[in-house]
Amino acid sequence: MSHPAAQLVTLRRRRRRALLAALVALALAAAVTLVVVVTRKDAPVPVVIPDPGDVRASDSFVDSMGVAVQLYQQSAKFDVLAPALGDLGIRHIRTGGSGAEFFRNVNTLHDDYGIRTMLVMDPREGYTGRDTVTRGVLPVLAAAEGVEGPNEWDINGDLEYEGASFPGGVRTFQDEMFDAVKGYTDDDAARQARVRALTVLSPTVADPDATGDLAGVRCDLSAMHSYPGGDLPDAELTTKWMPAALQLCDGKGVVSTESGYCNTLTPQGCTNQGGVSERASAKYALRHYFEYFRAGVQRDYLYNLSTDEWDLFLHPDGTRKPAFAAVASTVDLLADPGPAVNPTRFDVGVSGADDVRHVLLQKRDGSYWLALWTNALSYPAGEACCDVETSRDVTVTLPRPMNATVYAPTFAGTTPVERPAPGQTLHLSVPDEVLLVRLTEAPGLTATPTASASSPATPSTGATPSTGATPSTGAPSSTAGAS
Repeated sequence: MSHPAAQLVTLRRRRRRALLAALVALALAAAVTLVVVVTRKDAPVPVVIPDPGDVRASDSFVDSMGVAVQLYQQSAKFDVLAPALGDLGIRHIRTGGSGAEFFRNVNTLHDDYGIRTMLVMDPREGYTGRDTVTRGVLPVLAAAEGVEGPNEWDINGDLEYEGASFPGGVRTFQDEMFDAVKGYTDDDAARQARVRALTVLSPTVADPDATGDLAGVRCDLSAMHSYPGGDLPDAELTTKWMPAALQLCDGKGVVSTESGYCNTLTPQGCTNQGGVSERASAKYALRHYFEYFRAGVQRDYLYNLSTDEWDLFLHPDGTRKPAFAAVASTVDLLADPGPAVNPTRFDVGVSGADDVRHVLLQKRDGSYWLALWTNALSYPAGEACCDVETSRDVTVTLPRPMNATVYAPTFAGTTPVERPAPGQTLHLSVPDEVLLVRLTEAPGLTATPTASASSPATPSTGATPSTGATPSTGAPSSTAGAS
């Protein structure tokens, strides 16, 4: 979980004092002994956004969606959590725990709903780095898809592993866990191969400035806890969180294992981040998934599905919040399991507002699915009121005439909300929630020559922001794939 800024500032000061003391000690020792120093890597790694001209498989988006679950802490409510996860349609969860009941629940989710689990391994659950496979993975091997290092030790100064606190203790545990997974041996060759193939995620930090303290730890992908603090879903994603995370694991990729919103509407709620309304969090949930997919995050586990303060999907009594229906409807519309699809290029232009973003997907049946949303605040975090509704009028230009069907899954589910006339140009009002436009071939209609992607588009003058929204500047967005 994320924590108050004041606490992070104090921790940074402590680390600086500790670092100065360590440097003095090393200088004194250098005259008489050889000291091995792990070099901190402070330089953020630039984020490379995927090519906006790429059309991506619809099912790859669904497969990028994950949910963090308090499966261990709320084991008594498993009879509520399990069917909710099944109905949500998410294929991947992230959770931590130990013991027979926890393992049984992880296996049940896999057996009943096909859900795969990323397992958080932490000494607080009784694990050592060396026994993570034998004690934590093998009991749930069929359900496991990877392991993640210790959780946010940078803000828990009293935690130690083998006599060392953060970062030394975490580094030792992580290296032992990596060796346990990648070096696992078994008389059963298939089981050995399955364990070694598991993804090993890095440890996580609450303060991205602490990431450099873990430089050099061994891992396949970097894990981050990129909470937006009640702000836009992509707040500081590509400017702070991803550059910090890419310092680890040789920059091979990033997974967000915690991020999201809660609905406690006070400035001190949601671990001092300030909550947002249930309506706004439903909008943000889908936008979060699409923003992270658009930025190249390999999987995005929204926090969380449980029945505590931070539950994005359920009320304390287990009834479902609007975000639940929004995500379940989107999965229903975009899921496309089966043989991998090789998407074909389909250049799309979106003009009329520079804060409207889009992602273009394709299904195996050849249909294209264009996701559109206005990147605007939907709620002032931590306030008792009020929801903000924003929309922008945009023109969508297609390379050839197509049939179009518009869905608004956040609140309208899987029922179409509009069927524009077939054509090469669509005029849409895009709200601060995700719209999905299904595009299929329109035989018999003739394509009209259009300006090249680099030609300026005529901005729309019909932007209709509501209270608190910023009017469109009229600048055209980029074309194709994602903007």
